[in-house]
Amino acid sequence: MSISIKAIRDYTDEPLRIVTDDPKAPCCDCVVAEDGTLFPAQWDGEKLVVIASMKAGEEKEFCPETRGISPAIGVEEKENSIAVMQNGKFFTEYVFDPAIPKPYLGPIMASDGKTSFTRLDLNTTEHVHQRSVICAVGDVNGVDFWNEFGNYGFEKHVSIENMVCGSAFARFSANNVWQTADGQPMLDEKRTFTFYNQQGNIRYVDMEVVFTASYCDVTFGKTKEAGPLGVRVNEELRADRGGSFTNSYGGINEDECWGKPAFFCDYKGVIDGTLYGIAVMDNESNERYPTTWHIRNYGLFAANNLFFKGGLSIPKGETLTYKYRLCFYEGQQINVYDKFNCYINYEKE
Repeated sequence: MSISIKAIRDYTDEPLRIVTDDPKAPCCDCVVAEDGTLFPAQWDGEKLVVIASMKAGEEKEFCPETRGISPAIGVEEKENSIAVMQNGKFFTEYVFDPAIPKPYLGPIMASDGKTSFTRLDLNTTEHVHQRSVICAVGDVNGVDFWNEFGNYGFEKHVSIENMVCGSAFARFSANNVWQTADGQPMLDEKRTFTFYNQQGNIRYVDMEVVFTASYCDVTFGKTKEAGPLGVRVNEELRADRGGSFTNSYGGINEDECWGKPAFFCDYKGVIDGTLYGIAVMDNESNERYPTTWHIRNYGLFAANNLFFKGGLSIPKGETLTYKYRLCFYEGQQINVYDKFNCYINYEKE
């Protein structure tokens, strides 16, 4: 039994989700074509994730095989963090230090091992809460889970679960409870990260956030201080320091992107002669898609419907899910439209 893959666009280490009844698929670690082309592959529930590199229009038949391919993406539990390794090198870390009011993902390292795409300055006095990649909302039943002054809450880490590593991807979920300063729980949140075996100049991080109103009805207010996804870019990428950003409609920088709906935004700049960029893509399943963007020239990069489209409520016992793809690239500008269309099809396949 073979698997047919046809590239709808140029693929470079592109994750694909393939439906197959091949009995070898659930335990394979690669797919192999007759000409010897081999792609990492890994079973993901009911579908096979394949990391493919092909030219647009190219079509090949592959067979699932097991060749003992070691995981290229690894996750390692540490005290108060989960480290993510790419080919044995540190890529990023999910940190849930109880001394910090909210968990974060960061730094996000480039291939040189010294440059971070994001800002992680634990000593800064400017927007101290904007630590690399966060999940935060500034008004949850009147409690601020974005800023860290006044009536602010804590995103308390509870547990890590569903940790997997394989030839195509690594994944884990973090369970958090959002609570007031005196410990009153407001809602439960599960944050799931997926990292892919991409060997070139592009790295994806898929992030899914599930809010559950476990304790009471929950209202997210009409607040500018929100994501739920928030990214703080490296200071040298800031649009007010020589960098720039665009959105999917061609808007440029804050004057044309702030508060505007768009399918994605792309923030980039040059550090020591090398281009570094971060593209964040909204997901079609998210509420009031496409999201509006709280994106600033000073380096904040957040997907925020709440301020620009109004708050929303989650009745007790119900859930609200957000999904995003973060694309970190370096060296040369990528075609974000291609990557976004691959993301759309990845979700539908």
